[in-house]
Amino acid sequence: MSFKLKNPVLIDSVRAELVGPTELRLEGSLTGAAAQSELSRSLRELHDRIVAENRPSLTLDVRALAFVNSSALRVFVDLTSRAKCANYTLIFDIDNSITWHRLTFSVLQSLGPKCVQIRGNDPAAAQL
Repeated sequence: MSFKLKNPVLIDSVRAELVGPTELRLEGSLTGAAAQSELSRSLRELHDRIVAENRPSLTLDVRALAFVNSSALRVFVDLTSRAKCANYTLIFDIDNSITWHRLTFSVLQSLGPKCVQIRGNDPAAAQL
């Protein structure tokens, strides 16, 4: 499955929508191995498109992503690694009121400090 602009897709309990050429919105929960595999494959395709079109960044809006189990976090680790190697900026729009968002995406930023940016919706809530 490829992401197409303004054409939401359902991957198990994750809804993914390409809302702009370089912005993907995710919502729901990512827990199953099949969903993790499908999302990972789709993000690889999106990464390839970003690289082929020489785009400077990719934004993942995860504010409505309620839960991701520990093994499914690998999807974001792999994408971070690909962005780092391809030298584009990976931007995560997070919800600072969700603890796992603050903790997980700050770790991803430490893996790719030059290529990962975190944008939270409430700077005051960012403190642990």
